[in-house]
Amino acid sequence: MHRRNESKLNMSNVKNLIREALKTVLKDKFSIDAEPSVEVPPKPAYGDFASNIASLYPKGCSYSFEDFMEGIIDELGEKKELFRKVNKKGSFVNIFLNDGYLFGQLAQVLSQGHRYGSSTEGKGTPVLVEYVSTNPTGPMNVVNARAGAVGDVIVKLLNFTGYKADAEFYINDAGRQIRMLGVSGETRYQELLGNKGEIPEDGYKGEYIKDYIGKFVDDEKIMSMDEDKRIAFFSKHLKDEMVSWQKKSLERFGVTFKTWVSENEILKHFSVKDVLKVLADRGVTYEKDGAVWFHTTKYGDDKDRVVLKSNGTHTYVVSDAAYHKNKFERGYELLINLWGPDHHGDIMRLKAALDAFGFNPDHLEIIIVQQVALVSGGKKQKMSKRAGKFVMLDSLLEEVDKDAIRFFFLMRKTTAHLDFDIELAKTMSLENPVYYSQYCHARTVNIIAHARECGIDPDGEPDLSLLTEAQERELAKQVLLFPEVVQIAAARRDVHKIPYYLLELSKLFHSYYQKIRVVTDDKSHSLSRLYLVRAVQQVLKNCFSLIGVTAPDRM
Repeated sequence: MHRRNESKLNMSNVKNLIREALKTVLKDKFSIDAEPSVEVPPKPAYGDFASNIASLYPKGCSYSFEDFMEGIIDELGEKKELFRKVNKKGSFVNIFLNDGYLFGQLAQVLSQGHRYGSSTEGKGTPVLVEYVSTNPTGPMNVVNARAGAVGDVIVKLLNFTGYKADAEFYINDAGRQIRMLGVSGETRYQELLGNKGEIPEDGYKGEYIKDYIGKFVDDEKIMSMDEDKRIAFFSKHLKDEMVSWQKKSLERFGVTFKTWVSENEILKHFSVKDVLKVLADRGVTYEKDGAVWFHTTKYGDDKDRVVLKSNGTHTYVVSDAAYHKNKFERGYELLINLWGPDHHGDIMRLKAALDAFGFNPDHLEIIIVQQVALVSGGKKQKMSKRAGKFVMLDSLLEEVDKDAIRFFFLMRKTTAHLDFDIELAKTMSLENPVYYSQYCHARTVNIIAHARECGIDPDGEPDLSLLTEAQERELAKQVLLFPEVVQIAAARRDVHKIPYYLLELSKLFHSYYQKIRVVTDDKSHSLSRLYLVRAVQQVLKNCFSLIGVTAPDRM
């Protein structure tokens, strides 16, 4: 019986082990200090893994290319405990893992459980991820929700890989938009009283405002106020109600924040005047046409930017500078912001402000999250918050399951526009990617339950030498690639890699299930296959946990 070998579980993943083996051969045999690439080839016939080692062949050396390749193959071939076969095809070295080693590595999946795939890469570095941060002037819409899903997963990935990451929502409550929210409220209030009024062009025309103003129609205290005081009252009241609404919507979507920070509160402790003084003292501002300009071209910007307009109002870069100064002063060493595509031009000026403030601008990372278009009946829905024409997250959650929304939002790169197909997301079939992957997990649960019904303990000791099917090797390889997928997704903030990997693993398992019977009258074979099924199930659970999607036991 092939027992599980715990002595060889010190590698974070199999590709790293192969890479290290190649590095050792190159160094010891050819005195080449290099970092060889290791990839999964397109066909199993080309090996479990392959390396384009020819790219490292030193020109002008005393040995031939053939001797170089054969030397590497011979050395790796000596490692019988790791590799059952090593050969070459063109410029590639093809590596076939020893079955005992390959399946033995599955032990770490089950021993580490929900921590499998995690690492200490981040070394406890404190990170603040700020995302969504939409204006508190209306309900949460589907465009904001995509940033919510992406930001939530980035935080999960960072914490899973050893960082100390916190999530924060920045409430933009110090700009003109808050007054216009109050003006819009006053207009709706007058309408409810039977008076005619028109919301300004830059006001907020959504019907939702009436819902929060209606209770004041018979309030004599509100009625007795002059218009300016009533606008100020409605500004604060509506802002507070909108923040509360947004928070509840996001929590319903599975997105929570450690802190909700107010722009107004930030500016109370470090005002617009303070920001301008710091910039002036550093000699990076000047006056022109009655406005104060920030000399951002000194920091690589294409043109200088206004920080204080001629009418006395400040631009976003001022309050953003105060806010990010506050972030660093709270002890965060890395700042990650998720912004919409309309803020792309603000990146350089904020980095310039941080540089002028004495902070390292490289410690601020901006991720642009592209827009979402809802597609229903083959047609895209147009949305505009000011015109009140948008789809609320709450409305979408009433129509489509939360898991499907999150999965669809995460499937594409954040830099790519997303067309959200409502009909597909609602489909309870294998054509729906989230249903497809969740059904895979439910299948693993059903298989294990069936084994128990047949009197087989799924936790029994397996004979892994009985795992001889080609599909079993492919499944095991896919499972063991998970730590690297997590590491890359976290390091590059490529959250789409997790659902993509999840779909690939599900595809392999569904195919395996269709062709191979796991639980049979042969108890030994059953135990070995159940061992593999349990490893697949654990990785599926870990994937779902990272993307905030349910792993159901039945479908």
